[in-house]
Amino acid sequence: MALDSFPPTRTAALERLSAFLPRAGRHYAARRNYDLGPGRHHGVSGLSPYLRCRLITEEEVLQAVLARHAPQAAEKFIQEVFWRTYWKGWLELRPGVWDEYRRDLRRQWDDVQTQAGLRDRWEAACTGDTGIACFDGWADELVNTGYLHNHARMWFASIWIFTLELPWELGADFFLRHLLDGDPASNTLGWRWVAGIQTVGKTYLARPDNIAKYTEGRFGVPGRLAGYGGAIPG
Repeated sequence: MALDSFPPTRTAALERLSAFLPRAGRHYAARRNYDLGPGRHHGVSGLSPYLRCRLITEEEVLQAVLARHAPQAAEKFIQEVFWRTYWKGWLELRPGVWDEYRRDLRRQWDDVQTQAGLRDRWEAACTGDTGIACFDGWADELVNTGYLHNHARMWFASIWIFTLELPWELGADFFLRHLLDGDPASNTLGWRWVAGIQTVGKTYLARPDNIAKYTEGRFGVPGRLAGYGGAIPG
């Protein structure tokens, strides 16, 4: 199913870029945070798997966008493209961060094998069996399509860390094993940012109202969410 959604060819990459170009300006700025579910990610470009595999380059994408839109109109999209490059450079200059992640991941894998409670929570998260509808839906989408909306990745990571109380390294590994656009820099540093490690002391906590707004209420089963006493629509 993943390769049906993202055919692994340069032709497919160029076709997706061409289809996105009319929406790369103010439409992207207004709709980029909305996660409407598989097959409905019309607010974003969907180019990340092709960029990750170098079937198309950031330079090509930006040239095409700027040929269609003024820089001010496409500013939000341009920023997102540059963030990808920034993260790559940041990690390249700090290889010890990647080494630390790999070392800690091996330790976490040992814990999964020896601690039944941790193993049960980890298995439930990976199989989408936590009882938190939005989280379980995203786990299923990730495994079956190889893709998640960027906003959903942040919510997912927050729930993984702060609600399910699972090590962030295991979550980052789960993403890398399934994402077609899985990038060591963006993925590792994104999980570190949610956990409050990348920017020390500044965590990202998913909020029920934020999820409800930007998923347009498509998750109807309430569940728990760390730091909040009410129900989360998802």
